[in-house]
Amino acid sequence: MKVLVAVGSKYGATREVAKRIAEQISERGFDVDFSDACDVQGVHYYDAVILGSAVYGGLWRRDASGLLREFVEELRVKDVWLFSVGMETVVKPGQPLDESDGFASLVGAHDHARFPGALDFDKLNVGEKALITALNPPRGDFRDFEGVRDWTAGIITRLEELAFA
Repeated sequence: MKVLVAVGSKYGATREVAKRIAEQISERGFDVDFSDACDVQGVHYYDAVILGSAVYGGLWRRDASGLLREFVEELRVKDVWLFSVGMETVVKPGQPLDESDGFASLVGAHDHARFPGALDFDKLNVGEKALITALNPPRGDFRDFEGVRDWTAGIITRLEELAFA
């Protein structure tokens, strides 16, 4: 079974999450391609697609959302999982759905996971630093790699069911 793990990441924190997902699936014997979303030329080669993006202001990065929109018809007939990584990915009861929830519904994804991200102030450009200073969000690395590992284990279970069906 051929699996694509693609990601939209600006500073690398989300890319590292995606890389760990790809490695964990590969370790179970699946043929995995790991790619930045902007480099994906097509999804027709793949049986399953795991697509993730960094989230800024409730929006996915354009490369990840563009990949999903470009190949939406093909993704609808594949096994798809989505994940979002960012400082505002924790959803509170009653909070309206964001862009990525719409994407999950659009392609019929098995799941859309949300993981906390990392904010490294030193990597930001001048404009971003000004915005972050004004907003004053928590700074640091809040990524939950144990949660990522557990979520990926569920994907592997499903992939194994599909592979041996």
